[in-house]
Amino acid sequence: MTTIDTLIVGQGLAGSLLAWALQRRGQRVLVLDDGHRSAASTVAAGLLNPITGQRLVKGPEVDECLPAAQGCYRELERELQRPLFHPLPIWRLFQGERECQAWEKRRADPAYQDYLGAPLPLMDSPAAPLGGFVQRHSGYLDTRALLAGMRERLQAMGCWRQEAVDYRQIVPGAQGVVYRDLSAKRLIFCEGWQARHNPWFADLPLAPSRGTILTLHSDAPWPSVILNQGRWLMPRGGGEYRLGASYDRERLEAAPDSEEIAALRQQLLRWFPAAPDYRITAVESAVRPNTRDKRPLLGVHPQYPGLGVFNGFGSRGSLLIPWHAERMAERLCDGLPLPEGVDIRRYG
Repeated sequence: MTTIDTLIVGQGLAGSLLAWALQRRGQRVLVLDDGHRSAASTVAAGLLNPITGQRLVKGPEVDECLPAAQGCYRELERELQRPLFHPLPIWRLFQGERECQAWEKRRADPAYQDYLGAPLPLMDSPAAPLGGFVQRHSGYLDTRALLAGMRERLQAMGCWRQEAVDYRQIVPGAQGVVYRDLSAKRLIFCEGWQARHNPWFADLPLAPSRGTILTLHSDAPWPSVILNQGRWLMPRGGGEYRLGASYDRERLEAAPDSEEIAALRQQLLRWFPAAPDYRITAVESAVRPNTRDKRPLLGVHPQYPGLGVFNGFGSRGSLLIPWHAERMAERLCDGLPLPEGVDIRRYG
């Protein structure tokens, strides 16, 4: 029987960054992963976007989460010896008069002024007759590079095992959790949308949605910034771009279909009406672990305190997870309470 402090199920972005936060506190960690078969992080664009929606809302957590994310990824770049975070401004193109009015309102609010940059000129494009504005403090995380680097690091430390967890073999008790040949003080599920099958946490309010993203190659002189107008276009260098994303809340396990691909390609034509020359090099789908109230799911089981969950970050995981991983690590290692409105106990 191998004894550890924390067993983590799932090595997506949530599991990777929670493992990182716990190991920095001296915890003995083992991560079990099924080979990323259902991890949204392997497909996700990794956008760090502090202002979202047509109402241009800055969530109450942004002022804390954004610097935490940027600091975490810079530290991991040094640790893993590879580039991870790529700062890029967003050109936010107005979708209509309502969004224009929201921008006028927000730019007069001191809480938003650091994020909302200069207005963009009116464009000769049917997609943006009202122009838009520059959004600051944005960019993208190379999630695949981070996951691969963390997997290599954990493997080198003997802290990673490829395994699809069998719930029937998890035995929670008064002193911790036993799973097969492992005895741990706690087991934390970082399973993404698959948590809805978890016998201990299936009643949490997950509202997953599937998204499809196209990877493109083009030699056309497209903007070297992130375009955002409901959908987004993100440059990744060397003529590669990613275009996304669709939303499907019903067909979670379906493959990308021709209608989704056509809708994304139509958006590209609206931005670049002169029939841009490009080729599609990849079509990928993944299921985002969204929640009904758009807040993440952190905490321990009310009956089995050795079982916990760290999940529900949805499409904003790259922005939210680093700060919340530190708070979860404080909860597990030091017994500190989670911030108000975060603990899963709020659902009763």
